[in-house]
Amino acid sequence: MKTPSAHLVDTDTSLLQALPGAGFADAFRIALSEEQARQSAAQLTEQMFRRTPSWVTLLLSIRNRAVAVFGLRSADMHIDDSARSAVAGFPLIAQSDDLVQLGFDDKHLDFRIWVRRDAATPTSPAQLTLTTVVRTKQLLGRAYLGVIMPFHRRIVPAMLNRLRS
Repeated sequence: MKTPSAHLVDTDTSLLQALPGAGFADAFRIALSEEQARQSAAQLTEQMFRRTPSWVTLLLSIRNRAVAVFGLRSADMHIDDSARSAVAGFPLIAQSDDLVQLGFDDKHLDFRIWVRRDAATPTSPAQLTLTTVVRTKQLLGRAYLGVIMPFHRRIVPAMLNRLRS
């Protein structure tokens, strides 16, 4: 049986409270294998970033060169095994067995990423949901978000799907 691909789901509205005034939020979900269901959200998050598709790494490299002229932070999907305060360059805000919260506040926008593992139920397998919430600041933040969103909506499902491969 083919495993369903990552799909867009409703955003957990309680997460929006972390960034009052956020103008963008989305969430993607994928079913987990039985083995993955026994892993923590942190382990799954790390695996997801370790398996980043090469085309995403290339896009990120292009993005870093383009935003440098605006003085924005560069991004990196590299996992540093010695750093436990960040995952793939995203600062770790909170962590439990079932949830990892990443993100930071920058001059153009503030964002949060939640990776939540939900246990299996009698009617559905264990699932992993990645939620992104963004609050833009000034015109630069709105312009940046407008340019990035088409890529974001392809990258997140691709990363989740790669986790299953």
